[in-house]
Amino acid sequence: MGADRRRAGPRPDGTATTLVRLEMLGAVARITLGRPEVLNALSRELAERTMAALEDATGQGARAIVLAGAGRAFSAGADLAGFDELRQKDVASVPAAIGRDMREVLNPLTQAIAESPVPVVCAIQGACAGGSVGVALAADVVLMARSSYLLIPQVAQLGIVPDLGATWWMPRLAGRARALGAMLLGERVGAEQAAAWGLVWACVDDAALADEALRLAERLARTPSAVVRATRELVDAAPEATLVEQLEAERQVQIGFLGTAHFHERVARFLTAPKKDRKGG
Repeated sequence: MGADRRRAGPRPDGTATTLVRLEMLGAVARITLGRPEVLNALSRELAERTMAALEDATGQGARAIVLAGAGRAFSAGADLAGFDELRQKDVASVPAAIGRDMREVLNPLTQAIAESPVPVVCAIQGACAGGSVGVALAADVVLMARSSYLLIPQVAQLGIVPDLGATWWMPRLAGRARALGAMLLGERVGAEQAAAWGLVWACVDDAALADEALRLAERLARTPSAVVRATRELVDAAPEATLVEQLEAERQVQIGFLGTAHFHERVARFLTAPKKDRKGG
């Protein structure tokens, strides 16, 4: 279908939908959350279709993925309007229903991003709030538009706990004090602050967000997916390992890659390149 291939997943009734849009841009798949009228609130259907798009992207040969939101926000988090509709019908059913959605589709979405067989770049514009913080931080590389922000309002505004992985990612990335402060106070963490805390890779000018996310994804697509996955696994395992254990884990993984044709081709190219063009990695 060409370099810019767009398709929408089928609805149960067989009609097309733009709830989640998948575009194939060469070796990169761009997945866009498509509920801008509600700031891409995370409904059950949106989560299901996003997971399907992630799988579809790799099935179509994507070597990297950009995850973005349509409109003026990445995502406002939970679909509170949907919850309220359920609450008005049967308030007693709300805990079980939300718990089921978390178990069946929302938590699996965070996990699908974190365990993607190809690298994922998340591009955040506007609000990234509530559960969507955990979803976004699951990506391998997170970019934020300069005017965007992270917000975890569950504790201060709703009287519930942060979820969808926020309590796992934030203390590991920013430390306990910053994670607890952001969660308990429910204050915005702006893009520059998020980058300074180590929550995200970088913040960029708003107008440059989409192009920069695609550029980084194209760079990542040139790296063997197995190397990306192995590096991710080593980094994620490191906090629970001793130095000796981590050194041995690196050694074992390295042995497997030292014999690949890709490694030897890269070494030969590096050694024959002019010195001014040599770059590590």
